[in-house]
Amino acid sequence: MTKRQASGRGRAILRNSLEIVLPAIPFGAGVGYATGDYRASVITGLAISGAISALYELDQAFLHPRLESLPRDWQLGLEITFSLFEHILGALLALFACSRIFGFVVEASTAWIVAWMIFVGFLVIHSAGYALRFYRELKERELLEGRLRALAAQAELKALKAQINPHFLFNTLNTIAELVHADPAQAEATVERLAEMFRYVLTGTERGLVPLQEELAFVDDYLEIEQARFGERLRLTREVAPEALSVPVPGLILQPLVENAVRHGQGADGSVDLTIRVRPHGNEVLIVIADQGPGLHPPPHGGRAGEGGLGLRNVDERLRKTYGEGYALESTANEPQGTVVTVRIPV
Repeated sequence: MTKRQASGRGRAILRNSLEIVLPAIPFGAGVGYATGDYRASVITGLAISGAISALYELDQAFLHPRLESLPRDWQLGLEITFSLFEHILGALLALFACSRIFGFVVEASTAWIVAWMIFVGFLVIHSAGYALRFYRELKERELLEGRLRALAAQAELKALKAQINPHFLFNTLNTIAELVHADPAQAEATVERLAEMFRYVLTGTERGLVPLQEELAFVDDYLEIEQARFGERLRLTREVAPEALSVPVPGLILQPLVENAVRHGQGADGSVDLTIRVRPHGNEVLIVIADQGPGLHPPPHGGRAGEGGLGLRNVDERLRKTYGEGYALESTANEPQGTVVTVRIPV
């Protein structure tokens, strides 16, 4: 055992000892005031404090882990209830045992009434202290879980960047190489759009949430580059409500969906009919990306699109981690054919 470990264990033993000894003083004082036997009261106070501490450790070992799946308010309410129960039960057990050992009797005298008032008052205060400790631990755990979720989201975003960069860059460079001789002006414009896209990928998404207007501008740059590759075979319908443009959304949340629609939504002749709709709907903004391709088979468990490839899984997981399970990616069949993917963003 290292010196640091020994020191840490020593501090833990001291802290646990103080948690038993210090509360034992007022517990024992109440008994001593009523009985006049302060030798018995000291031991009784220690017995009460030790019994409460033992019940608390049992609670932490067996009951507490079973509460972690409950909502926070339920956890806090049950822990307060358990804390009061542990204090009352521990005090009664210790009093009963010590009264048998030392022979004092709990009588309805004035001294006992005053002592019980002091005793019960401190019992409630001590129980509230245990509940407050649990509340602080609960808040610390929530903060830690929040930091872990944020780190996971950053890692997923970096993975998404790594996925976009080589795949998209390869296709775009091939397009530029073809345009250099056929249409130099368009080749130059494509290079500029590509630079703007990668500037957004490398810097813009570090903010986490970005205005929807910026995300749509990034998608527009992507589609203009794809337009240079597909020509008239790529047909786009864009319906965007202006009042939704300022809503913050996770960066790089739409481009993988649009890219998926372009790649898998091609018709038999290689054409792509793509529709992007953005509109407010109650307290949400609906972002719909639809194609007229052969169509994807929606998952059988409620239309979540997170299973349809790495890009879609990444978007689905980021939406659920950012907004909750109710905001998973939704995939349905289009009419007369194709796929509709819907993103819901809470305002």
